[in-house]
Amino acid sequence: MPHVTAGLLETLMPESPVRHPLLGGVSAFQRDTAPLVREELARLAREGQRPTQLFLTCADSRLVTSMITSSRPGEMFTVRNVGNLVPPPGTESACDSVAAAIEYAVEVLQVGSITICGHSGCGAVQALLNSGHGSCAQTPLTRWLRHGRPSLRRLARQESALLADRPEADKAELLCLVNIVQQLDHLGAHPCVARRAAAGELRLDGMYFHVAEAQAYLLDREHGTFAAVHPGATAQV
Repeated sequence: MPHVTAGLLETLMPESPVRHPLLGGVSAFQRDTAPLVREELARLAREGQRPTQLFLTCADSRLVTSMITSSRPGEMFTVRNVGNLVPPPGTESACDSVAAAIEYAVEVLQVGSITICGHSGCGAVQALLNSGHGSCAQTPLTRWLRHGRPSLRRLARQESALLADRPEADKAELLCLVNIVQQLDHLGAHPCVARRAAAGELRLDGMYFHVAEAQAYLLDREHGTFAAVHPGATAQV
């Protein structure tokens, strides 16, 4: 066999493709999980989706919605964005993307409940707290976060939502809670939501998830408190 130099070998051999960062996980899904869910997904593909609830939460990578809610494929229509914000309707700052998802879930899918879920350590909330320190350049992110400013004003008025089980850790956690309540008010201002809620056909809930504790808290809107959900709990808040 003739001698082949390293440079010639590199020329003759095709360049190795860059490994896709999701390849390992997707491959494991195809091997381990797909055989278990294929029949159920095939049924959903035939019959279409019929979720019972809309779950609107933050895009934070630490929030795994199906894990927190123990939901199966087809049970939950999920919308995620930075800061779990719901732009109010009928203003120049309205956002058709979120509004379209709400309209589709409420009018077309006929969900029976909507939950807005915030979480501890939220970067959007921290950015809101820092927004008063110096001027902020107008970027897509800063423009989007304007939908959280009503939460800041609500906090300044000391209209706070509190944890029922323990004191709030800091101002950031307090704003996370207040923001959930404020975004529920924005949600209720959407005509399709207001109409079905008034008819008793649609339930609106707030949830706070503390990442480090792996603990979910549900909002009691009557008392303005978030109560921890304990194992075995079935009662409605």
